[in-house]
Amino acid sequence: MAKGQLLGVATCTLALIGGTLVSGTAAIGAPTTIDSTIGTSTFGTVFPAAAPAQRTLPTRAEVTAAKKDPAALKSMVASLEGLILDSNDDLATAEASAMNDQDAYETTSGVLAERNAAAQTARAEAAKATAYYDAVKKQVGQLAGDLYRNGGINPGVSSMLNASEHNDVLYKAATMQTLAANRSATLTTAQQAASLWAEWQNYAADAEAAAADAADANESALAAAERTRSAYATRVDEQKKLRDELIGQLAYLQDTKRAEEAKRVAALENQQREDRLKAELAATPAEPAAQKPAETVAVAAAPQAVPDAVPTSTSLSPASKPKTTNSRPATVATNSPARTSKPAADPRPVAASTPKPITSDTSAASKAAEQAAAQRKAEAKAAAQRQAAEEAKANDEARRKAAKEEADAKAAAKAEADAKAAAEAAQERAEEAARKKAAEEAARASSGSSKESAIAWALKTAADDSNYYVYGGNGPDAYDCSSFVRAAFAQSGISLPRTSTSQYFAGGTKVPVSQLKRGDLVFSTSNGGSSFYHVAIYLGNGQVVHARNPSVGISTTPLSWVNNMYSYGVRY
Repeated sequence: MAKGQLLGVATCTLALIGGTLVSGTAAIGAPTTIDSTIGTSTFGTVFPAAAPAQRTLPTRAEVTAAKKDPAALKSMVASLEGLILDSNDDLATAEASAMNDQDAYETTSGVLAERNAAAQTARAEAAKATAYYDAVKKQVGQLAGDLYRNGGINPGVSSMLNASEHNDVLYKAATMQTLAANRSATLTTAQQAASLWAEWQNYAADAEAAAADAADANESALAAAERTRSAYATRVDEQKKLRDELIGQLAYLQDTKRAEEAKRVAALENQQREDRLKAELAATPAEPAAQKPAETVAVAAAPQAVPDAVPTSTSLSPASKPKTTNSRPATVATNSPARTSKPAADPRPVAASTPKPITSDTSAASKAAEQAAAQRKAEAKAAAQRQAAEEAKANDEARRKAAKEEADAKAAAKAEADAKAAAEAAQERAEEAARKKAAEEAARASSGSSKESAIAWALKTAADDSNYYVYGGNGPDAYDCSSFVRAAFAQSGISLPRTSTSQYFAGGTKVPVSQLKRGDLVFSTSNGGSSFYHVAIYLGNGQVVHARNPSVGISTTPLSWVNNMYSYGVRY
């Protein structure tokens, strides 16, 4: 449905002036003129339309004369048939005009709801910013009052400097620095609160203005929609009257019954629709030309959120200095050696020492022999140790070799098992992929099976005469085209936006109309795809189900009955 560029035209007016055609008789009186004019809606002036045309219905004398001349008769019949087909086109133009303006109204209604919600949020945040600012100002006022009463000196600082128990110069300096930082933080918070308050007041004002503009646009859109809806309803009545009269004149010219002529004319109309569909399919571009319209200009981004609580006011008095405990210092041990007491004198008499005998050469030789024996013993022991070490090394190498061989064997076995498992897993994945692909192909072959719940609901709703078409209807029994499609797709768990334009641009795959599958959506546009004023659900076999208009309601029709059909549909 219309979004961005909003369209609308006033309907053409078919005026039957002068004589009246009666079933089975010729017109009596002056010639009757059909005047097709194109107006413009106040909500848009870009609806394309053919140049106004004037065609004159034949008089009674002309009809009587034509019945006597086969060539003239054939020409007059073709002319009357052309009037019927042209009147169908004019009615389609009027229908598109009404739906474009209605969809524009739906779009502006959505924008208005968003702007009103944004304005309400902005008002609440602006009030919160005011309360926050007032609380911070109160803290600043308290600070200023204390400083003023003490000549600009913090009273806590004065008491601290004069107190005898605070003799630690570093403590006093740190406390003064902390108090100065706290006072600076209080002032900074106040400045931030003032800035935040101003930003939210301005934002709320902008949001209010945007909501007011949206309300004006919505009111204008509603007025335009009401005019074109009313004009379309009048046009339907006029076209029905004209068609009835033209069919009656055709029956008189060809000496047939009205029912026969009505059936023949209906066949001509259907053939015209089918020819147009074929031409549209043949002219399908390689890719859709429609581009997503620019979003409606929105209010600027909201300022920073207001804090939920005001920072706690910092005390102006310094913290009390912790008192130290007077304790006796611990004794430090020294590294001096401990003194030893002098032993008391032994009262017993000391015996005279006996001189040792002098060692002989025999003792020296014996000592040398013992040393040589010890050396030999040590050498033998070292040799035994070396041999034992070599044997141990050989045993270690043998064990390592055996362990390596065992590990290699296990690794080979594991690699073989892993390869087998990987092959089995790959085979299983391939089989699963094949099953999945087959399921997907089966689903595609069933032509949109995922949409079957939506289609079933749509067909049931269309078959129920208690359901009908209403501009802007949202169910449960009154729908317009996009709300009908939205409600249907919800049955398949697919969430769609509200309007036709947004349903086209919201997502899905764009597919040429020649490649439509069951469950795809087809759209009508009057501006080459910048916006869309109608949407229908494709059923397959050249059929669609859609909420058409107030005069014919909700029904299933051939695809060719979708007027101004865009060359690309959407598959969700």
